[in-house]
Amino acid sequence: MAALTRRVSLALALTLGLGLSACGPDVGDTAQGDSQYQRNVTEATAQTALSAFGLETPGRSSWESRRFERGAYVFTDFSMTLDNGRLRADELVLTGPQMVDGQPYFLGLDLETLAIEAPEGALHAATLSLSDPSPELARAVAGVMRGEADLDELASLEDAYGFSELDLVAPVMQLDDAPDLAVTLSADNIRLFDFVQDERLGSIEFANYAMEGVDEQGQPMAMSVAYLQATELKLDGLEGGSPFGAAMMSPETAPYELIDLRGLELEAGGVFITLPEMSARVDEASSGIISSRLALPEMRVSPAASHPQSPRIRESFALLGYEDIVLSAAGETRYDPAEDRAWTEGDSYLRIEDGLTLTFEQEMTGLAASAALADESKDDAAHVLEPMLIHHFSLQLTDQSLMQRITRQMAQQSGVSEAQARVQLGAMARMGLAFAGAQMPAGLLQQAASAVDGFINSGGVLTIEMDPESPVSAAAFADYPAPDAETLGLTIRHEPAAGDADQTER
Repeated sequence: MAALTRRVSLALALTLGLGLSACGPDVGDTAQGDSQYQRNVTEATAQTALSAFGLETPGRSSWESRRFERGAYVFTDFSMTLDNGRLRADELVLTGPQMVDGQPYFLGLDLETLAIEAPEGALHAATLSLSDPSPELARAVAGVMRGEADLDELASLEDAYGFSELDLVAPVMQLDDAPDLAVTLSADNIRLFDFVQDERLGSIEFANYAMEGVDEQGQPMAMSVAYLQATELKLDGLEGGSPFGAAMMSPETAPYELIDLRGLELEAGGVFITLPEMSARVDEASSGIISSRLALPEMRVSPAASHPQSPRIRESFALLGYEDIVLSAAGETRYDPAEDRAWTEGDSYLRIEDGLTLTFEQEMTGLAASAALADESKDDAAHVLEPMLIHHFSLQLTDQSLMQRITRQMAQQSGVSEAQARVQLGAMARMGLAFAGAQMPAGLLQQAASAVDGFINSGGVLTIEMDPESPVSAAAFADYPAPDAETLGLTIRHEPAAGDADQTER
């Protein structure tokens, strides 16, 4: 979404760029509660700041009437000339305008029946409200309003920009940067709270968000979300990698408190994805134990109805015997700060329906101690990982027809029998293991070759487990060669499917 906002004028970015790009750029502490700012502004105080906002006399901005009431200036039939477009609102309310240390500041900005039009797009909204901006953002807004600052200063969201609240009601945004982009964005409402540079977004909530248009290749794309709520987002933790993966490994590092997503539909790149519901939550019990839970009952991936890539994708699905692919996931990890210990509770899994289930278990200590060393020893992985002790780790792959589907596909493509395809797949797997052998702990290669071969030939369960007699430091894996498999308590084994095992016994 940030890429979209960079294509439009700054006025558009200030509104939906902030509202729809929640993981956006840097912001700073808001001024809410700072004693240097007057919360109850008199007309005399407010009047001294009017010229700093370009609102003393009509010019770049014009209005039908202006009045002062309850600490705010109210402008009716307001319009403002932009660098490359025009802004209009039935009413602009500027609350608490004032000068502090020679710089303009305001407590709130409200626009009723807003319309912004520019060559590259347009925005319409029933209301836009911005509360308690950071001093830097307030100065930038004032500079734009008086025509002395470029709109790009808002679009780029410079350092120290921030606010306590941003509300948009019924926004509709059109982006038309032909031939690269043509998109319409809309929502019933969007609300953001407590945005602090590179640190956090207190919460975001929106309902009935929709996007539709064409991508840079001229192909259709669309997305809709019935409802999203997310709280206590740590913005730096959302950069790169999966936030859910981090939370499930160690709840105290989760970059969120709550994510509640409902009714997502996405069509892009020739696939159609539906996600009826997904929730992720981090809670702290009275005992101090922190729990991270993830629940994703179903995500369905299907070839899109009409897209140039749809036939190819449909054919790929069909080769594996699928009309669509259904994924599900769930898990819980707990963390005890007193013991600096994290462990999985119950089943933590990722499943491809009628295909494969990946189940994960762990117990580790020393995570916080390791994290504390990260900043001071970034280039010394062994030192950083030394306090982190692995008590138990298990990764299980349970085949539920995926191996049969893969070998059937190989057989069809190569013109051989399924038995021959399994031999070919096993040979490729053994070759890969041989290349990786030098990097594997001593004594593990033969186990791996036998277990993988069994998994390819008969499905069943492939288990990678680390269960040492005494906890092993994660630093053991920072350098190669790692300790031998026996020292690590590391095993790779295969268990045939129940039917195969019964047949073997007979």
